[in-house]
Amino acid sequence: MDNSIVWLLKLILAHCISDFWWQPSHWVEDRMLNKIRSKYLYWHILVTGVTALLLIGPAYWGVVLIVTITHGLIDLLKSYTKNDFRNFAIDQLLHVAVIIACWLFVFEQHRPAAGQMSAFYEDSRFWVFAAAGFFLTFPSSIIIAYATKQWAVPAGLKNAGKYIGIIERLLICLLVYQGHYEAIGLLITGKSILRYNSANEEVKTEYLLIGTLLSIFLAFSVGLGLKGIV
Repeated sequence: MDNSIVWLLKLILAHCISDFWWQPSHWVEDRMLNKIRSKYLYWHILVTGVTALLLIGPAYWGVVLIVTITHGLIDLLKSYTKNDFRNFAIDQLLHVAVIIACWLFVFEQHRPAAGQMSAFYEDSRFWVFAAAGFFLTFPSSIIIAYATKQWAVPAGLKNAGKYIGIIERLLICLLVYQGHYEAIGLLITGKSILRYNSANEEVKTEYLLIGTLLSIFLAFSVGLGLKGIV
């Protein structure tokens, strides 16, 4: 494996260790409560820097410094936001973006050339997959919601069904495109058991079935369309 890839993996591993293993939950809770005055914020920043230094070595002290400072700033800003999954995901994406930026700066051979970027945006395959993937998320959810509106029943967890449907459609589309139809049967069977095997839920089976079939139909249509176009 290329040494540059190993270097990147080491830095990502350092992030995972310092952010998920060596950061107790009470550090996070204290930081969310006391924000910039939290002593655990600075302990976490120190742990982040030391972990990165141990894994990539003192020769890259500049990278360690950048990763440490930006990590602290990102976590500080996060402490002033709502502690939910969306902000957690944004926080993690920013950390990873900094790591990748440092990697591209250190290893010039991985920097995309202007011609490569232009070719990427002009590649018809990219736009076909992007349009198909996006259609299967929120546009499809809205279509199904309107189509089944007359049979709608009170939902359980807020928006849970919407996100289950999005993940389901993306998976089915991918499996159709790859030709793994047998896996789709297992997916649908597993969902049916989980959704319909609870006697305590006052949910109309017909309503759920209509929504599921519409969702599967859209996913199959897009998957077959991709096979025909790409």
